[in-house]
Amino acid sequence: MSDIDAQIRQALSEEERQLIDDSSNQAGLFELLGMSFRGKQAWMTWYMWIMGFVVFFLGLYFLSLFFAASDVKDALGWALAIIACLFVLAIIKVISWQHLTKLELMREIKRLELRLLVDK
Repeated sequence: MSDIDAQIRQALSEEERQLIDDSSNQAGLFELLGMSFRGKQAWMTWYMWIMGFVVFFLGLYFLSLFFAASDVKDALGWALAIIACLFVLAIIKVISWQHLTKLELMREIKRLELRLLVDK
């Protein structure tokens, strides 16, 4: 390490050093979930969670109607509605996991940028 590197590291404030140390830690699942509710695309996370709950409770309602149906034709109709709710829930979960993966990737890119900035 050259003298200039040592001078740069000494010039960093304690807060900047703490930021660099914190950026080395891996984010857990709950930390990523918390990060997804903040920022510019938090609306997407809120929308996915709200839609997930709405579709879930709608599916439960369809399930109760399925068991209450006296005719096979009606029961099949409610079964199709339940299957449609399950498909929508699966799509919501896939989109949500992709969003979390994107957030994790962006965090890693920022961490690498910070390390490159400090290591130079």
